[in-house]
Amino acid sequence: MTLHNFLPLLALILNVSLAGITLLRNSGSRLNRLFTYFVAGMAVWNFGVFMLRRSPDESTAFFWEIVIHAGVIALPAFYYHFVLIFVESTTRHRRSLAGAYMLAIVFSVVNLSETSLFMRGVKTTYWGWVPATGPLYNLFFIYFNFFLIYGLVHLIRVYRGVDSSFRRNRATLILLGTGVSLVGGVIDFARFILTQFVPAADLVYPMGIPANMIFALMLGTSIVRYRLFDVNVLVKKGAIYLILWGALTAALVTAESYADWDQVNPLWVILPLGFVLTMLVSPIGQRLEERIERLMFSRRRGCYETLLDLSKRMGSILDFGRLMETLVHGLVRGVPLTHCVLMIFDPQRSAFVVYREDTTVGDGAGIASIRVDSPIVQWLNQKGRVLVKEEAKLNPAIAAYFETSENELDAIKAALIVPLKIEGKLTGILLVGEKLSGDIFDDQELEVLAVLANQVAISLENARLYEELSNSNAQLMQASRLKSQFLASMSHELRTPLNSIIGFSKVLLNRLDGELTERQETYIRSVHNSGAHLLQLINGILDFSRIEAGKLEMLSEEIDLHELIDECIESSMPLARGKQLKIEENMPLELPPLSADRTKVKQILLNLLSNAIKFTAQGRVLVSVVAEPDAVRLSVADTGIGIREDDLARLFEPFQQLDNPVARSAGGTGLGLAISKKFVELHGGRIWAESRENQGSTFHFTLPLI
Repeated sequence: MTLHNFLPLLALILNVSLAGITLLRNSGSRLNRLFTYFVAGMAVWNFGVFMLRRSPDESTAFFWEIVIHAGVIALPAFYYHFVLIFVESTTRHRRSLAGAYMLAIVFSVVNLSETSLFMRGVKTTYWGWVPATGPLYNLFFIYFNFFLIYGLVHLIRVYRGVDSSFRRNRATLILLGTGVSLVGGVIDFARFILTQFVPAADLVYPMGIPANMIFALMLGTSIVRYRLFDVNVLVKKGAIYLILWGALTAALVTAESYADWDQVNPLWVILPLGFVLTMLVSPIGQRLEERIERLMFSRRRGCYETLLDLSKRMGSILDFGRLMETLVHGLVRGVPLTHCVLMIFDPQRSAFVVYREDTTVGDGAGIASIRVDSPIVQWLNQKGRVLVKEEAKLNPAIAAYFETSENELDAIKAALIVPLKIEGKLTGILLVGEKLSGDIFDDQELEVLAVLANQVAISLENARLYEELSNSNAQLMQASRLKSQFLASMSHELRTPLNSIIGFSKVLLNRLDGELTERQETYIRSVHNSGAHLLQLINGILDFSRIEAGKLEMLSEEIDLHELIDECIESSMPLARGKQLKIEENMPLELPPLSADRTKVKQILLNLLSNAIKFTAQGRVLVSVVAEPDAVRLSVADTGIGIREDDLARLFEPFQQLDNPVARSAGGTGLGLAISKKFVELHGGRIWAESRENQGSTFHFTLPLI
């Protein structure tokens, strides 16, 4: 088995894998299904070539040539249809599409009839069997390339007018893939023609299979990957390294012309090359690559640096108007963007309304408000992550969510819709336009943008508290003012830098700026975990202060307890790492409808689960649900250290902790259960505990039904 014979088998495996991945991702998409048909034809072609190169005689080889063409003939029609769906022009070009499929059927019939007008048989070349073509084969060749080129022309026309950088980036992949395929076809055709006049041309390697492997891979990537790597950056990097490779090759060729290699010790070549390769993979090589990136991709670095700079500046501004102006203006001018809009929740209008907008080109986002009951707001509230608008059309999970509100989403002119959340509550929305450079927002930039959004949400809350503080009546509200001042100061001085510590340590742990040593990862993970723990303590104090001041807002909505409990258990799993502990659930399949504040119920469950895991070294933690006549009772039971009877009476009082070594070593403010009790009571329910020392504990709470 030679590499030449093995290559079609490799291509076959690639195409079958691409078809499977595409269907698994979104079998309901017409684009995905058509791509599956396309790669199925490619798979037949590759399998036929694999068998052809193993054929012992002419009759067997001729049979496999017919099989090959059975897969190849339909490819141009499938590709042309794929492009028309991608550019949303199927209806307008229905006749040409029907013509493509009609020609595919005609040539398929001709191929299967084994007429000599199409193929007279096979002949041998340096690289194996090839078809001995008849007069109709030239027409087939014209049909094959015409629809590839015609589809390419449609794509180029639409490409020029595409507003979305993400969509344009996907189109670039298809353009490059088609270009590679055409180049491979031209090489093979030129080789086929030139062999008749220049026999040495037969030695040129047939590029059809490798070119179409790349072709299929690029088409598959364009529809499977939702957040693509930037193709332009890839091309630029490839060009740089191609130039370096060319320079090195030229140096070796030049050296060869001046040296007698037979007389040179191989070590004089191996050692310098080894040294160069070692330098390239060393920290020196990494710094060289960073410098190349800074020179070639300065616009991308500018975006990254702008996001980092804004994240630092947000924490030092307490004036609400100046804060919004700095954010919006800084993004538009710093990245730069076509436009940027900051929307803040207005309770009177029950909607998110535009508070600040800045544009460089165009009419901005094109909307004045988004209703609080909009699916967009609900998705941002539930998921809490950046919504890439193009991803909403590609990702089946997101597309299904926005199926009934597609027009509303299309009406928003933005590349990204960024939630501004604080303590699980959506307080604002940032609509980010396209980059003026035409580049996409890559994963690294989206990660930093998410950190910035967190920072902005906290800073806006700090500014709001500070503004409320400034407008309060100093004499009548002296005690409340001092308390609010303390909260605003604590929020500003502690939460803001903590959010940066947590966010950027996460960026480092995700290795977005390079690899870490084992020791560095240990240190950074310790920083991240300690920061998250400290933020949790601060948030607990702030929550309790808001409850006492009567400023806590309740948002009632119908919730799915199955989904909510699964989320809480999944979030709590890392706490049980390293313990011989099982976290289980026991709940009926059918539950009555429940209306409650989802965020606060989740906080209650997470707090009870955290305590159960914290005080249970081994055994199990069980979350159970029981439907009662007028309420739903949720319970969290553990097999841990239990609680003394004397401690049960003061368990739900603020700043109280159990009087035992395990509780003291666990730390905390002693506010978790007190806050949980307040949340339950705000729902109209009650919370209580049952426990015996060294025999585990069970915490129950009820939520009234609708």
